[in-house]
Amino acid sequence: MTDINLVPAEYRKKRMGLGAIFSKTVGIILVLLILSLLVYGGLLIYKKSLTQERNNLDKKISDLESKRDSKLENAIYKSDKKLISVENLFKNHFYWSNVFVKIEQLVVPRAYFTDAKTNIVDASVSLILTGKSNTYTDLAKQMVSLEEDTMVEKIELSDIKSNEGGGIEFVLTILVSKPILINQITTK
Repeated sequence: MTDINLVPAEYRKKRMGLGAIFSKTVGIILVLLILSLLVYGGLLIYKKSLTQERNNLDKKISDLESKRDSKLENAIYKSDKKLISVENLFKNHFYWSNVFVKIEQLVVPRAYFTDAKTNIVDASVSLILTGKSNTYTDLAKQMVSLEEDTMVEKIELSDIKSNEGGGIEFVLTILVSKPILINQITTK
């Protein structure tokens, strides 16, 4: 038997072309669908592995938390703060002995100091020395001795008065450069 077809041959070719195009489109769609399902499945597996890794990290953190000793941590923290305080003390330590040794070297034999006070102002240190001398000449020698030293920046003499024993009482305010206090230098 022969195949009887009432559709002309020209139309049959066009129809076959549409079927071929339709099957290619369906094929591409199926391939893209399979690829998207594979990507989705891969993402699900990746999410599961990340969740498992996070759970493992949470467990390790909780294990480490259980091993912590809060008393020891507090003791270490307090010790660290004390060390920082001591470090700051050493960094900002003033070597007063340098100043007093230097002043002792500069004092003339007939003058002496009975009281000393200090004030720290910015880059200088002010020494307020109450003293006594036998004569005005001794007081002048004392001032010259101090003025000639490089550590002394400025000298002010005030409250000069005679005492009952015939001597002179005075107050010297000496402005000393700060490096002598900060540096551990020997004064000779």
